[in-house]
Amino acid sequence: MNRKYGRILIVDLDVLGSKVLEVEEEVLRKYIGGAGLAAYLYHQMIKGDIAPLDPASPFIIMTGPLTGTPVMLSGRHGVAGRSPLTGFWGEASVGGHWGREFRRTGYDGMVLLGQASKPTCLTLMDGRLSFLDAAHIWGRDIFETDGILKKTHGEKIQVCCIGPAGENLVKFAGVFTDGPHGRAAARCGLGALLGSKKIKAIAVRGQEEIPILNPEPLRAGVRELMPTFTGKLKGMSNFGTPGLVVPCESIGDLPIKNWTLGKWTEGAQKIGGQALNTKHLKKQYFCASCPVGCGRTVASVIDPALEETGGPEYETLGMMGSNCLIDDLPAVMRLNELANRFGLDTIETGAVVAFCMELYEKGLIGQKEIGSLDLRWGNAQAAEILIRKVVNREGFGDVLAEGLKVAAVKIGGMAMEYAIQGNNMALPAHDPRAYSSIALGYSTSNRGPCHTSGFTHVFERATIFPEIGIEKAMDRFQVEGKAEMAFKAQNIMNLWENLALCKFSVFGGIQLTQIAGWLKDICGWELSHQELFEVGERCFNLKRKLNIRWGMSRKNDTLPLRVITHRTSDGGAGNHLPPFNIMLADYYEKRGWTKEGIPTEETLRRLKI
Repeated sequence: MNRKYGRILIVDLDVLGSKVLEVEEEVLRKYIGGAGLAAYLYHQMIKGDIAPLDPASPFIIMTGPLTGTPVMLSGRHGVAGRSPLTGFWGEASVGGHWGREFRRTGYDGMVLLGQASKPTCLTLMDGRLSFLDAAHIWGRDIFETDGILKKTHGEKIQVCCIGPAGENLVKFAGVFTDGPHGRAAARCGLGALLGSKKIKAIAVRGQEEIPILNPEPLRAGVRELMPTFTGKLKGMSNFGTPGLVVPCESIGDLPIKNWTLGKWTEGAQKIGGQALNTKHLKKQYFCASCPVGCGRTVASVIDPALEETGGPEYETLGMMGSNCLIDDLPAVMRLNELANRFGLDTIETGAVVAFCMELYEKGLIGQKEIGSLDLRWGNAQAAEILIRKVVNREGFGDVLAEGLKVAAVKIGGMAMEYAIQGNNMALPAHDPRAYSSIALGYSTSNRGPCHTSGFTHVFERATIFPEIGIEKAMDRFQVEGKAEMAFKAQNIMNLWENLALCKFSVFGGIQLTQIAGWLKDICGWELSHQELFEVGERCFNLKRKLNIRWGMSRKNDTLPLRVITHRTSDGGAGNHLPPFNIMLADYYEKRGWTKEGIPTEETLRRLKI
């Protein structure tokens, strides 16, 4: 096969034209692909300070060299650009089947520049790009859009699209694939970036072989690993991420009542994975190249109802369930489906609802802002009405659509105390008071508070990574060694983003040895463990460099006071508070950054940035 990884389609929406960029191998060895290559392309293409929703602001879709190959859990791709929500670097990855099909069209990435003059659908069929009028699907939800396009172009196409939230530039709109199964590249508001370009959907179908230099050794190696790999992920296969709700509650890791409580045992049992399996599970959902099937498939409940839809993940159950004190699982499932249809990030949406419930309880909002809406804790019907107002930017919903920090500033008074966010992005459903390293990971993540950008807490639980020196799980409350562990974990997880490989593969025992072997079989690259580690470190620092261009420094590496100064004594974390500033000072030293959080010239030179 002649084609190699690194073929990028550059689309100019101003003139409805395109060209192909072949990324040089030297660059690929430094950044590999995925989010890291997206950051490199952004850094090369955009030199000035372009606002997130400026037509010149690029929307980038990237796969990795493993995407669509026989490698387990490789059916992923990502989207990236400057976040409309935070104003800093934005990236979001997603599973499903779109990434594999996109690579079959003969491309490995796509960059959208400019702005279409009217609602447009891009189709990429067997290598041919077309620009189609999308007036008939503009305003339609995610499920409807997928169905209409498949009826027009055939069931074999894969659709990536935005819902009404993205069209209305809600700052926490996501980009969705796999129709009613609701696979979501949800964080950072990149659906609003795509909506600003008036692109409703990107539909793809291809027949090209995905390039693999040595397919037989690759398949043989994967087959050999498979029994042990799937055995280690049996729990994830059986219960999916909802299975985490009950154990996370027991150790104080689950957000409860807008992060004010530490215990909600009965409620957690009502909305957890065991309850979902027993009462609502229809079948598992498997992404491309995945033998695990952690996705949950349940019945649709919102008209026009479908036979099947994607069930809620742990993050959704935490943010829309426990964080809002909604303990009715069918009600949380309905809110999840609503968010998936509208194209919203469920983490951010749940945080906004909980924020408003606390504001309502404290008397900071009332008749003037929300009319007769009864936003008492646990009121799922009121939550649904509020979400619809946000999507349509109706009344107070228009304020909330800008994100937690922006809304809190506008509301004034004590509102900022109840906005649990960092740089306008909501914290996901893991509590820094339960795992000290999460405080460090949230505050220094390049895309905003994110539990997977370093996945540090899994190394405080049971997971190990011997090839980078994490040979046993660390005590979750200790300080010593946490900065070094976070530094290592973030670099590894950045590498995983570049590969477009599901991070759950780490639970199955995948280490750098397997990654190096796969890249050799697929691309012919021979990269040492140290070189792979430095790819992750390089990409992390490049994103930091972009963020510094946009004004980031030590002042941004912080957390809401509630999760670092308020104890939840009744829960599994006891009285623990993360020693945040001590860890951050240690972390800056380990990173080779100044005390203001700026990478030194020596660090940038060493990493060849």
